[in-house]
Amino acid sequence: METENNTRKRRIYVRLTDKEFTTLESRCKNTTYCSVSDYVRHCIFSKPITTITRDASTDEAILQMSHLNRELNAIGNNFNQLVRKVNASSEAAEMKGLLLLFESQKKAMFSKIDDVKEQLQKLSERWLQ
Repeated sequence: METENNTRKRRIYVRLTDKEFTTLESRCKNTTYCSVSDYVRHCIFSKPITTITRDASTDEAILQMSHLNRELNAIGNNFNQLVRKVNASSEAAEMKGLLLLFESQKKAMFSKIDDVKEQLQKLSERWLQ
């Protein structure tokens, strides 16, 4: 780290609240540093910084899973509504129509479940590489 102040030509600006600045000043006064700038430079450059890298393919898979989850929830809600109507219905004609609707919702739900399984399989293959 440089020790000569005249070689420092670059500035950064950080806005703080009054409370944050007071905290910073009080922490600086409890050290051997002569200025807040020296103290801040020490804080910035002497501590290790943890960086996190994100895998874009995993992000994409998570977005797809989130979308499938929303679709499955919607299908599940429709399915529950149909079951309630079937349980509440007493007419045979209405029951037949509801059962046809029930069957189409069941197919849609199983199709989405297969999509979820496929996405999970792809995700696990990526994870295991």
